[in-house]
Amino acid sequence: MKHITILLITAALLSGCSGSGVTIRGEIAVGGAKKTLVVERVGPTGGRFVDSVRTDRGGSFNLFVEQKPGVPEFYNLRIAGGGNVPLLAEASERIVLRIADSTARDYTVEGSEGSTLVQEANRILAQTDPVARKQDAARFISSHAGSMAAIVPLYQAAVDGSFVFADDVADVVYFGIVSDSLNALYGGSPYAQALAADVQSFANAARTGQLVAENMENAAGFPELVLPDVLGKRQKLSDLKGRVILLSFTASNLPELKILNRELIDVYNRHAKQGFAVYQVFLDTNKAQWIRSVSEQQLPWISVNDLQGGESPAVRVYNVQKIPANFLIDREGNIVRRDVAPTEIEAAVKELL
Repeated sequence: MKHITILLITAALLSGCSGSGVTIRGEIAVGGAKKTLVVERVGPTGGRFVDSVRTDRGGSFNLFVEQKPGVPEFYNLRIAGGGNVPLLAEASERIVLRIADSTARDYTVEGSEGSTLVQEANRILAQTDPVARKQDAARFISSHAGSMAAIVPLYQAAVDGSFVFADDVADVVYFGIVSDSLNALYGGSPYAQALAADVQSFANAARTGQLVAENMENAAGFPELVLPDVLGKRQKLSDLKGRVILLSFTASNLPELKILNRELIDVYNRHAKQGFAVYQVFLDTNKAQWIRSVSEQQLPWISVNDLQGGESPAVRVYNVQKIPANFLIDREGNIVRRDVAPTEIEAAVKELL
């Protein structure tokens, strides 16, 4: 599973301006004099420096971070030589922090509902009992699915280094709940987009598992594929059983595609009546481009595409590492050759017919 990187929990935690932006002020109560604080904006792939400030002799600080309105942002307020305070801020918020000491083990936050929820989520992840931790995390997500803070228990490791929710069938529902809510509220947010991509990845993995299960029952010796053709009709690879099949993986933007298909058309036309079939899987994500390619080349065989590109379950089922790729299947359903060179296809087909 692709985990969004959220640098919101440290080891320590686990044991007035104009314009659009967030004001963060506060104090480090003990040992906070002349400390350097660094602010990082935390995106789906990690943190990025935004600003820094130095506390005064009393440990107080005040800073302003520019932020576009409408979409909450994650931040880390790092204390040099100490811990950090995670924040989830809305534009125009005025956040007040009272940090006990430079370890940042204890702090209070006011003026930011998102930051308060992040603190609550981190407390849940700090629990040592995995059962109670997961129950509380599930309740938190159910109650706050519309907040970016719900991302924290989904992706952040707990105190023991494990993830509360895995990408198995039982847990995927929580990713879906949060994804649906955040994409409805903050569709343009990189967090919402990354989460949606993960949910799609889970769905693809589930489809792969289904295909594997189907293969267990498939009378043919090759993994089953059931993919839509240009008219949307789902075409089963197993329907071609009893013929010599060339299973081909390609894409319409492949430079040599037209040359390879032109040669393959000649072979197909000579041997189709004898029992030669082609099942060609395109790995395009642009439907119009794929259909145009099939039409322009006037391909006489089955051409299919699920528009998932390299994330297609078909790619994983057949362990396709690069394209073009092909598999030659005999009349009994056995895969007898892989990646047959274009100059060798006709001889290999004639041998099996």
